[in-house]
Amino acid sequence: MAIFERSDTFSHWVTIYDRDNTKTDPSTVSMSIIDPYGNTVLSYGSGGMTKDSTGVYYYDHDISSTATYGRYEVRVKTMSGAGSGHLGIIYDEFFIMPWKLEESVRRKMGISTNDINDDDLSHIAWMAYQESLRDVYNHHYKEKPNGNPDTGTGFNGTNTSFQTKHYPIADIGGDGSIGDSDDPESDITGWWIDNAGHHNTCDINITQSDNGEITITQDDGTTAIPSNNEGVYLDYWSEYGNYNEFVYREAVSFLAAHYVNLRFTERDKVTIADINANKPVVIKHPNRFMREYKRLVDSVRKPRILGVR
Repeated sequence: MAIFERSDTFSHWVTIYDRDNTKTDPSTVSMSIIDPYGNTVLSYGSGGMTKDSTGVYYYDHDISSTATYGRYEVRVKTMSGAGSGHLGIIYDEFFIMPWKLEESVRRKMGISTNDINDDDLSHIAWMAYQESLRDVYNHHYKEKPNGNPDTGTGFNGTNTSFQTKHYPIADIGGDGSIGDSDDPESDITGWWIDNAGHHNTCDINITQSDNGEITITQDDGTTAIPSNNEGVYLDYWSEYGNYNEFVYREAVSFLAAHYVNLRFTERDKVTIADINANKPVVIKHPNRFMREYKRLVDSVRKPRILGVR
């Protein structure tokens, strides 16, 4: 499996060969993991791999319950001999997502690993998830914030507590957390115009995403926006009131199925590895998965009107 959920265990296995294509044991073998933002989750010093048999090694990595969603790079470093020995690095990857959807896509399409492998499918699944976020959430651009949610106070030169007009604030970055404006994947940003008409960046911290409560300061993270500003504006996304997680997940699997479908219909891009020669794939309605995706997304975005069928 190339897709994992939080709190899963990622077991990585490697087989090492020498130049004669014979399994061999290096002097040292260790593994590192890099998260989607380039941070080291597992260092070589901590990721010593366990030998299973000659040339075969593994490492079990327990994924954090708060791990960032996205693509993780795996690097296995091998050294033959000490000091000036030969160094080899083996690269791999895996994805952490809110849920596993490979099997859902396979069931919808009636395909197996002979048609498309898990590595390729995980790339398509992640792409579909990222694309779907902008379809299922509502974008608010150049929107002025409401005042202090407790007192109603606006930009008086000292107040820094405000509220978005729409909420819950959505995780538009898809990384599994609602990020402030200075986070690697920010979910809300803003700017303000001073009394000279100059554009300035806001520093925004989310204090309660479900209720849209935020703090807004100048870009030093401390100083309040002055009362003589000529406008303060936000850029963020929010969930629709009709949002349904189950329906949304079904929609994403249909979108992923659509992109897998394109691999089979674009014959000039299909390789022998893509299609099982003993089970040809016949596509009668190439857009059927996209139509179902749009139908499900519409059911999440649009409010239901009682009394209408």
